Amino acid sequence: MDFDHNNVRAALDKDRLSALPLELIHEILSRFETKFVVQTCLLLSPRWKLIWTSMPSLNFSSTGFKTLSKFAKFVKHVLSHRNHQVEVSSVNLRFYGSASQVFVRKIVRYLFSHNVQKLKHFKHELPPCLFSSKTLKHLTIRTCTLACLTPKIPWDFPALTTLYVDDITLCDDECESVDLFSKCVNLQNLTLENITVKAKVFDIITPRLSNLILRFIGKRDINFINVIAPQLENLTAINCSMKYLNIPSGFSSFCYEGCNPPRWYKDSIHSVKKVSVSLNLYRSEKPYKHEDARCIINMLQQLHSARFLTLNLDIVECISSFPNLLSGQASPFSKLIWLNIDSGTRDTCKLKMPTEARNFLLENSPNTTFIMKELPTQELKEKELKANIEDLVKELEASLEQDNMITERNQAIGMTKVVVENLVDAIKVWTKKKTLQNESERGQIEEIVTRLEAQLWKSVVELTDMFTKANQDVVPLILKKGQVRCLLDRLPKKQRKQMEAHYSRQFKQAKALIAHQASNNNLLHMIIDAFRKDRSSTSEDVSTSESTSESSSESSSESI
Repeated sequence: MDFDHNNVRAALDKDRLSALPLELIHEILSRFETKFVVQTCLLLSPRWKLIWTSMPSLNFSSTGFKTLSKFAKFVKHVLSHRNHQVEVSSVNLRFYGSASQVFVRKIVRYLFSHNVQKLKHFKHELPPCLFSSKTLKHLTIRTCTLACLTPKIPWDFPALTTLYVDDITLCDDECESVDLFSKCVNLQNLTLENITVKAKVFDIITPRLSNLILRFIGKRDINFINVIAPQLENLTAINCSMKYLNIPSGFSSFCYEGCNPPRWYKDSIHSVKKVSVSLNLYRSEKPYKHEDARCIINMLQQLHSARFLTLNLDIVECISSFPNLLSGQASPFSKLIWLNIDSGTRDTCKLKMPTEARNFLLENSPNTTFIMKELPTQELKEKELKANIEDLVKELEASLEQDNMITERNQAIGMTKVVVENLVDAIKVWTKKKTLQNESERGQIEEIVTRLEAQLWKSVVELTDMFTKANQDVVPLILKKGQVRCLLDRLPKKQRKQMEAHYSRQFKQAKALIAHQASNNNLLHMIIDAFRKDRSSTSEDVSTSESTSESSSESSSESI
């Protein structure tokens, strides 16, 4: 048969990528910013021009736009041209600058009307409509200025399970109390960072709250925090200068860091088992304060149910400075199993713990394991470094010993690469054959090529997943190798060389495996880039033969 060269171009120009499942395409594109998704859809194939309109995950960022107005125009275009029958599952909205409230309200109302479940919002201003949704399950709000205010009425998120709030003023006037979370009846994880609350009482009322984190930086005093959460299990308060804290009695883990001892209602934490308290009280050549010691003693008495207790050196030194406050005081700890005095970078050898302080901490728990971290000498530091290096090298060696899994995966990658190459060659052969056949046979060949291209895409996705899993296995090796290198650099030169020679085999194996994976990644990028160029050239050829109406539509898309 003779080749019909006139039909070769027509065969190549036909788009058969629509044979791929739409869910698979969405899964691939959901990993990128929406701007890149739109550009990719326009580039790959004419029929892909509308794929982005059905994306359930949106990722808007103003970093790729010269002005905020151009970013706003792009977002409006995407939302107005989406398939409105498709719900929005996840949205990341990140932009900087002063945008109009109308623009933000339109976005939020559109998302909530399409049952968005996960929303990350990074901006200055927050519209009131942002704080009411029946479907939202995960919400992250972070602003760049404390001038940002939220509504003072309860936020209406009945389905919300995780909430993260940072750099926001929740209440800017000294009202009696403010309650924001009582309508979040399914909220389980709440993190509040750098918030400002000027109300006299800040109520955190959530029936299913399990984990609560309060973390503040700088001076953000809160008069009174009232936590009503009967299912609370873990509470972390860092630099949270609250005057009083009222919390439920059933939670089991408490971590506190700050400059002043926390104050709470009597017997409000009588069941907590694991406690870590660190107070920043130490001042060089300045005595501890009598009032601080008294507050610490009251705090420790409230922690009488603790089984695992960690205190920093400042706490022990402070109460040891006033033994008269401890005389006659019975030890509150009758269930203590483990007591750790964390010295940080200070020298515990200078600590003089009087009998009153030791009895106050340990008298009623004679079997307690008492640990005091001392500031190590240079020799002890080197021994500790060597021990840490040995542990890390053992972990590194254990990972490298998984030769069977690594070999099997590399074999699978090699086989899949062969499949991809064979499919590419087969598509070229069948495409050329099509030009030599009659009309009926061309239709049959077109079906064959369509199936081959679908198989090709599936194989490329499988190859990508294999490389992703391989990277996940290699990343711990890279981290452990980097940790070992950092520790080796802290040893004296002679000892460092000795350990490098002793573990040279493990280092070489790790280096070879990391280099092999880097080579695989480069190969994958080459395959994808080659496929993009091929589809780009096809898309350009097709676009030149489109009708006038379709050309005008495509030019409007290019303006995005």
